[in-house]
Amino acid sequence: MVITIALVAVLAAIGGFAGALTLRSRTEFREANEVVPGVASNAPAGWAGAHSPEAKLHRRLRAAIAGAHDNPRLAALGLTAQTKQIEREALAIDDHLIAAAALPARHRDDAIAALEAPVAAVEDAVAALLASTTVGESKELLERTVADADIRLQALAQARAEVERIDRGGGLGEAGPATS
Repeated sequence: MVITIALVAVLAAIGGFAGALTLRSRTEFREANEVVPGVASNAPAGWAGAHSPEAKLHRRLRAAIAGAHDNPRLAALGLTAQTKQIEREALAIDDHLIAAAALPARHRDDAIAALEAPVAAVEDAVAALLASTTVGESKELLERTVADADIRLQALAQARAEVERIDRGGGLGEAGPATS
C-alpha cells in the first residue's frame, strides 16, 4: 500500500513536470514566431523552421526587428518612434505575407514575391537605425543617419501601400501616389 502511494506520487510529479515542460516549450515556440516581441503572430507555427519563401520572409522580418530590440542605444538616442514605426510596418507586411500564403497556388508565388521588396525595406530601415547607434557620438552625423532612416521608412510605407493596392486588385504600377 505504501509503495503504491509512493509510486502514484512519483508518477504525478513526473506528469506535472512533463506538463509544465510542454507548456513552457509551447510558449517559447509561440514567442519565437512573433515578429515583434510580445505581439502575437498569426503566422503558422511551422514557419519557424520551414524553407518555403513565405516562412523565410517571415523569419527575416523577425530577425530585423530582433536586431532593433537587441540594441538598447536606439532608445537612448531617442529613436523609439522610428523603431515603433518599423515594427508597425513589419507587422503589416507579415499580415500580408500570411494572407498571400493562403492564396490559391496559381496566385501565391507572385503575391509572396511582391513582398520581398517590403521585407528588404524593413531590413534596410533597421540597418540605418542601427548604424546611427555607432555614430551617436557625433550629433551632426547622428542627425544625418536618422534622416536617412526616416527616408527609408517613407520608402517602406510606400512599398507597403503598393502591396495593399495589389491586394485590392489594383495591379502593379497603377497610377496614383503611394500613401501610407
